[in-house]
Amino acid sequence: MGSDTGRVRTLKLTIAYDGTRYAGWQVQGSPRHAADARRQREQRPTIQGTLERVLHQILQEPVRVVASGRTDAGVHALAQVAHVRTRSSVSCERLLRSANQLLPLDIAVSRVEDVRGTFHARFRAIRKRYRYRLFTGAVVPPFIRPYVCLVRAPLDVASMRQEAAVLVGRHNFQAFARRSSTRRPATRTITAVQLRRRGSELHLELEGNGFLHTMVRSIAGTLLDVGRGRLPPGSVRRMLRTGDRGLAGTTAPAQGLTLVSVAYPTEPG
Repeated sequence: MGSDTGRVRTLKLTIAYDGTRYAGWQVQGSPRHAADARRQREQRPTIQGTLERVLHQILQEPVRVVASGRTDAGVHALAQVAHVRTRSSVSCERLLRSANQLLPLDIAVSRVEDVRGTFHARFRAIRKRYRYRLFTGAVVPPFIRPYVCLVRAPLDVASMRQEAAVLVGRHNFQAFARRSSTRRPATRTITAVQLRRRGSELHLELEGNGFLHTMVRSIAGTLLDVGRGRLPPGSVRRMLRTGDRGLAGTTAPAQGLTLVSVAYPTEPG
């Protein structure tokens, strides 16, 4: 389908996906042994791998799809942002149309743009927004079941909001990160936290300049345990102060989490 322009183009893709049947965003590393290769074949597909296969078919060259960040297995996205570099002359309109014809129904590319070569989906991102959905009603409608965390116990929402407010600002979020990721710098800035009632749901929305591995799910689970009375008031402040992962609540299930949006600096042209 594609033809070579002789120059490298950078394409910015905005992507939505239902992460239910995927092993997260990232393609797994090359297997070292036959047993590793066998296990990899048996694993669920990844969002990145699925996109790269389809784009290879359209652009007629192998490409690497680089996202703003890696979502875990089962996590969804309304507007994930990624970029690819290609020599193909295929127009953005044709690429958009062809990609959505070839992709499975649980992945959709909503926008394709030619951007400057300096654009990088991960390193240029300045802000991300995540939403975690808690369902507190008696019966979960089947069509939202894959996207919410069901909560049976009554919740003290006022206490949850008080704890959530402490998160705003620049903090060391080591206590909310998976242990394997705590070797990296854990300081992040949270610019907004909201806990809103939406009918039978509670929506926790977090906006910040970056998030550690499982950080949002750990925050959601900790606030949920505060609401259930399993963690005392002041738990979030103590976690931020000490960095003690042992003080955290349960890590909330992946299915309730959605990457809502990614923001970038406004550049002329």
